[in-house]
Amino acid sequence: MAKNILILACLFSISLTAQYSIKGTINPSNNYTWILLYKLENGKKEFVNNATVENGKFQLQLSEKEPNGIYRAYYQLENNLYVEFIYNNEEVTFKFDPNNPTETIEFRSSQENIIFQDYHTIISSNQKDLDSIQVEFFTSDNDQTDKILSEKYQKTRTKLQKNQNEFEKKSEGLLANHFIKASAQYNALVPFKNPQDYLDEIKSHFFDAIDFQDTVLGNSSFVNDRLTDYVFYLNQAKDQESKNILQKKAIDDAVNKVGVNPNILKNFEESLLQNYVELENNEMVNFVLNNYYTNLPDKYQDAALQYQITAAMKTAIGKKATDFSWEENGQTKNLYSLIGHDYYIVVFFSSGCPHCQDEIPEFHDFIKEIENIKVISIGLEDEKEAWKKMTENYNEFTNILDLDKWNSQKVKDYGITAIPSYFVLDASKNILAKPNDFEELKTMFETK
Repeated sequence: MAKNILILACLFSISLTAQYSIKGTINPSNNYTWILLYKLENGKKEFVNNATVENGKFQLQLSEKEPNGIYRAYYQLENNLYVEFIYNNEEVTFKFDPNNPTETIEFRSSQENIIFQDYHTIISSNQKDLDSIQVEFFTSDNDQTDKILSEKYQKTRTKLQKNQNEFEKKSEGLLANHFIKASAQYNALVPFKNPQDYLDEIKSHFFDAIDFQDTVLGNSSFVNDRLTDYVFYLNQAKDQESKNILQKKAIDDAVNKVGVNPNILKNFEESLLQNYVELENNEMVNFVLNNYYTNLPDKYQDAALQYQITAAMKTAIGKKATDFSWEENGQTKNLYSLIGHDYYIVVFFSSGCPHCQDEIPEFHDFIKEIENIKVISIGLEDEKEAWKKMTENYNEFTNILDLDKWNSQKVKDYGITAIPSYFVLDASKNILAKPNDFEELKTMFETK
């Protein structure tokens, strides 16, 4: 009896520590060395584990206590490069090409992921066939051709619907079922002759398959992706004014569809803000901020994000750069007082930043050969000596030491989140460009 109890205790202990492997192969390996695993929670990622990559292969262990859901394996975090998969207490094995992860990922184990990938492959092919027939129908001007296309359309639509139903049934009880059902795309019973009527129909049924109260969907990026697709891909126009009008209405409609769900609304509205900041569309940034984001409950608002957005709006192309001052040889000087040059480049860097250590010397050697350019370099530092040593040969620059580093007012005014950061100004201190790196900046002046 005691022996049986001991055996049961051992089995119980083993079950408590059961683990599942996540195995991946990166091909080509491209010298990637680390994998960082995150779980998506309410559309945000939470760190779970990491592993080394050797010869393109990696393996992560997940405890059975790890919550089920959508996970991301990042192989280059700074450039937001990752593969995404479903985890539901089973082994997951896959391989992918890092240059095109979404289209090349291939699952070798995991019922959840294999069935969802099969679904995506088959339904995408069906939908592509149906869309091709619809495009032909738009341009056809022959009744007999229209009849043939209509019959072909209905046959293809029936095939698609049959496959959709089969996958929904096959995936019952799986997490994948939530995404398969929510991915069902609306297709009209008959093709449309007028493209605008077709688009209006798609818009009116775009969210039919999505249950915004489904927590599995809500914890993934799926709902947010669908919401942003609705705004940006279904609401385009030839001119910016018309586009803004369409997208304002689309945002209103999307928010109404979501209803009272602050987690989803927060993620959606922050995605909109980040997209519009990147597009430097200040009108739409203000629309989302003033009409929606600032009306969320306080705990769902990100004050740091709002500050960054405000700074980004101030540094939009065409805006006048924010003035700032510094001490030089016992005198106070400021950006606006500088005269006599066609261009001014404001560069933020740090002597302790490895990327800056490589890039800033190259930038200096290149820019010193070009006339009528004045560089104002701002060192975000913890102490003076390293900065002084790095800049001692940059006599052509105006070198400013800022010991406030990331708390600097200049950093806040210019929305600096990474270094080095460059701002190219004209003679009147209007912002002409914000190059992503030195190589991009170099192309601006190589032909001048």
